[in-house]
Amino acid sequence: MKSRFLVFVSSLLCMALLWPAGAEARKRDRRARAQRGAVALIEPDALVPKAAADAHTPAKAARTLAKGRINTSTREGIDVSHYQGRIDWDKVAGGGKVSYAYLKATEGASLVDDTYERNLKEARRVGLSVGSYHFYRPNIDWKKQFANLTSVVKPSEQDLIPIIDIEHKGSVSDKKFIADLTAFLQRVTEYYGKKPLLYTFHNFYNRHLAGHFKDYHWMIARYRSDHPTLNDGQDYVIWQYTSTGRIEGVKGNVDRSRIMGDYTLHQIQM
Repeated sequence: MKSRFLVFVSSLLCMALLWPAGAEARKRDRRARAQRGAVALIEPDALVPKAAADAHTPAKAARTLAKGRINTSTREGIDVSHYQGRIDWDKVAGGGKVSYAYLKATEGASLVDDTYERNLKEARRVGLSVGSYHFYRPNIDWKKQFANLTSVVKPSEQDLIPIIDIEHKGSVSDKKFIADLTAFLQRVTEYYGKKPLLYTFHNFYNRHLAGHFKDYHWMIARYRSDHPTLNDGQDYVIWQYTSTGRIEGVKGNVDRSRIMGDYTLHQIQM
């Protein structure tokens, strides 16, 4: 019995000596797996540095990003909001004229489009590639706008990267306009894991945005037969060529757009 007791005590001492190393190894292994998983899942865009943490903004998005479904049936798309009323998405998709739709989600610090939830569910159900947009208000604190956008537009529900709609400079100075917009876009990029698509009008870009945000993709509105030409030579992925388009399933006018050149929806996939 004494011999068995000495063996038992010796075993306990060995376990005690090995435990810290084993526990530390397991911790390192868990950290390594977590880091590998984060890199594979988030796919951060290296061109934009991560914004500094801010206690007044929401937590980062849950990193369960959807693998965006890309519809390649056409190069045409639409963008809609509450102005289009109730849309028959089966007819929109059945007509075969569009492959993607951008839906208005939010505006400023608090506005949420009351058709967004239904449009998102229905447009995805019928197989269109779907993205969401936020209408940016320069006079409103960008942090409040970020909170509004991210409380509504969930990464896991998007096929395409979000659009930031920039149409006004408000009453702020040129310097503040660019500085605030830069901070806002950096935070949006951090949250969604990819840069948003930027939307504006041809003339507004040339007057206020030329030379800025060169490493972002753009959607340019110009309601004429000739393509937009930007003063700084910036290229763009999508041309919104009319605000008075017609399409089956939508009553009245609707914005229509087209993917340009060698671009595809894959360039703006979530």
